[in-house]
Amino acid sequence: MKAWLTLLEKELIEHRIVIRLPLLLLAFAIINFAFVMKGDNASFTVQSSGQGIIDWGIAQGTFAGLVGKLNEVVAGIVYLVLFFIYVPKTLRKEKQEGSLLFWRSMPVSDHQAIAVKLVFALVVIPLIAAALMIAADFIVWIMATVWLPQEMMVSWGISVVNLIGHWFEFVGRLALMSIALFPIGAGLMALSQLTRYPLLAAILTVILFKIAMFQATGSSEAGAVLSEIYGLPFSILTGSSAYVVFAEFGFISHLVMMCIGAALYLMCCWLRGRDDMLRMM
Repeated sequence: MKAWLTLLEKELIEHRIVIRLPLLLLAFAIINFAFVMKGDNASFTVQSSGQGIIDWGIAQGTFAGLVGKLNEVVAGIVYLVLFFIYVPKTLRKEKQEGSLLFWRSMPVSDHQAIAVKLVFALVVIPLIAAALMIAADFIVWIMATVWLPQEMMVSWGISVVNLIGHWFEFVGRLALMSIALFPIGAGLMALSQLTRYPLLAAILTVILFKIAMFQATGSSEAGAVLSEIYGLPFSILTGSSAYVVFAEFGFISHLVMMCIGAALYLMCCWLRGRDDMLRMM
């Protein structure tokens, strides 16, 4: 366990953008909040249908309605952005800086090294995004406490209990997103050992596959299935019920994708162990 924590700490130190981007967004929100609180002309205007509850297509009783959902979406997008920044470059960074040879001299196997990077991308980064969201929710709660009447806070579900429940629901949403991102992350890590531009290579591969399948079958059904696969994390993030979106993908489909992810993980480990051979090609 100590070795895992040390390796995760190393990833955090080497990829500071994972901390800096959420902190930058949080600092921006806090500065805006401070200006609003100190402003002499601060006001808060709300329009509703007259029944005290605004219908945004969001389940009644969720924290802060649309505002809470926006906090979810922003924090979730931060997770996706950081994921696609970190995953394609983490193994390339080892090679470029020469640290791969150092880590090979340590008692760290290729399987453990890749697993730590996947855990960092699929567990640590989501937890940072979850911390960003609860901070944003806390700011909303303070602003509502200052400006909104109690009955409106109740109707919008703005309370400490709902705030905590909102955070746990978001953590569950992130967990489902991470499951959907696992094969994508493993695939990008494998590609990063074969090309300097893994994300571009993945995008071009998807486009060429869709074109080839359409020309071969005259149907875009195969391309639609592929779009559903890589679009699943965002659908989970924005859907009214993450669990419904996740379940609709199908148990067999999830099982197949997990098997593909495991195979790509093993391939990634194999490629990392043969880095010297690949550089000679």
